[in-house]
Amino acid sequence: MNREAMFEAVDRAFDPERARETAVEMTQYYRAPGTSGFHAAMEYVERALTDAGLDVSVDRPTMTDAWEPNDARLSVVAPEATTLIDYETAPACIAWASSATDGPEQFEVVDVGTGEHATDFEGKDLDGKVAFVHGTERRPGWWEAARNAVDAGARGIITDYMLYQTPGVREPELVPEAAQLLRLRPPEAFVNEDVWAFSIPHAAAETLDGYLADGPVTVEADVDVDVFDSDLPYVEATIPGSEKPDETILFCGHASGIKPGANCAEGTGLVVELARALESLVEDGEFEPKRSLTFILGGEGPVSEHYLDTHPDAAADVVTTLTYCSTGHKQHETESTLLLSSSPDSVRHYTNDYLAELAELSPKDADWIGKEGGKELPLVSLTQHYYTPWSDNTRFAALGIPAPLFMSWPDRCFHSQLLTKDVIDPRALRRSALISGVAGLELATADDRTAESIARIVAGRATDRLRRLGSRYATGESDDRARRHIEYVGERDVEALQTAAELADGDVSERLDRLAESVEETASQEVDSLEAPDQPDRDPAAQRVPVRTVEGGDALVDRWTGLAYDDLLAVADELHEDDPEAGWRSLRVVSDEAWNFVDGERTVGEIADAVGFEFGLRVDPGPIETILEGHAEGGNLRFE
Repeated sequence: MNREAMFEAVDRAFDPERARETAVEMTQYYRAPGTSGFHAAMEYVERALTDAGLDVSVDRPTMTDAWEPNDARLSVVAPEATTLIDYETAPACIAWASSATDGPEQFEVVDVGTGEHATDFEGKDLDGKVAFVHGTERRPGWWEAARNAVDAGARGIITDYMLYQTPGVREPELVPEAAQLLRLRPPEAFVNEDVWAFSIPHAAAETLDGYLADGPVTVEADVDVDVFDSDLPYVEATIPGSEKPDETILFCGHASGIKPGANCAEGTGLVVELARALESLVEDGEFEPKRSLTFILGGEGPVSEHYLDTHPDAAADVVTTLTYCSTGHKQHETESTLLLSSSPDSVRHYTNDYLAELAELSPKDADWIGKEGGKELPLVSLTQHYYTPWSDNTRFAALGIPAPLFMSWPDRCFHSQLLTKDVIDPRALRRSALISGVAGLELATADDRTAESIARIVAGRATDRLRRLGSRYATGESDDRARRHIEYVGERDVEALQTAAELADGDVSERLDRLAESVEETASQEVDSLEAPDQPDRDPAAQRVPVRTVEGGDALVDRWTGLAYDDLLAVADELHEDDPEAGWRSLRVVSDEAWNFVDGERTVGEIADAVGFEFGLRVDPGPIETILEGHAEGGNLRFE
């Protein structure tokens, strides 16, 4: 079956409306891990996959301190009665791991600014009172502020934090009615504390600001939550391969989230319907997979963790993962695009170029005026972008497994009560499914011809990248970094090209070597065309070689091990000094890949280059050394 026929088959078998219906079903439940709503959602998923005829298994690992909200209200009672937020209209308002109140309780409010620093609390009596924490663009600032408030004796926290802001699209002033889902982290450190936190919309925060400007303010909080031991259902469904069943294409979604939580629900709906569609094609005899197709659903984070724990050979056996977060937004309403987030450069693989090719070939939504049919014009915006450590893809990437991710972004409604079933777009679900479904079909049946075909895709795109990169540097200022950049891209793409051999039944090395040589020749030509000096001597810090002292599952480490919040601020400032487009917003991606690139051979300078080239930033060795020094202090690596 050629690719055109595969697209036709998937488009015929996959029902976008059915995928939307599954997502809509999810939105009626509050789906914090281990809760009654999460269990109801996972039972629905299990039934749907079983009814579709798949081989379904369900594990129920135990979970201590599952946290479930029942109701929550926050109001100003003095100087005058005003409702700030309530659970019924905005379920995101109560932060995960908040404790219950003893019925309605009243508290004095103390403004602590952003609360990110201990100095914000100096001279302020917070004992038994409520800290009003103002949001910033810095995501971990919320966790730092929450810890500081608890350390200062606060009984409650009120905040208008909006995470992952996007200037001009997703800012508190632009979505003043959105209440942001927040978490008290780590949850085990808070769930037994006598403290709660409310997330209020920016409009409500302005109201509270106005009251505080005129004098003391008293609020009434009424929080009803349960904390209990539970289990965390994990569903795995498989279409077994006939010849190489241990090799698998892994589709990963998560059902956890708030109510309505359409963003997470969309990924669940897509995975369930895609599994049904591909199983139907097998049952109808339209294709016979040699490799297995595996679909996993559970809580975000624990679903990938459980799979990797129960499949210790996953790094060798998984052909690629495909992870889904928010894959079906109505783009105009949410001001988002469908983002195909690449597998990171630290996992060099053919997946990125292969999926880019499928995205170009996939049927779109509308005809061009000059043809009868064809569906060449997209009504759904899709962009392939560099790696985004966002969801379960992060865990796969950390173990060296290809880890692309489908998600919608910027998403002005992200993790708020505004992500209702009404924002789910079947067209966006269809676009994700067409790319994913054909990838599943082709990779599951791949042979020598497929391996060479995919290697040719990588070689063609690599050559184009190198020519364009050389052209860009030729029209700008060339320096030794230009040389390093071209050499880096050439080496990366050759390694990615060679991974296509994993799909072959026989020896295709000679054919792939010829393709690799063409890429290497192009890279050499572009380097030779530069008027750039050889690489000068670099700072001694750049020559240090970090070596991991952890491996396997232990390599899934905290990205900021050993670093305090003020250290992170300093690293962000360093990044910004090196490149005005870098800074706090870059810290997460830079830190993730800095760790992922540690292989015992790359120097700090080479890692800095690789991270910078991957994300289109100038990254010097200094901030990378600081991040890795934190890992050394935490026992994750040593320097040689």
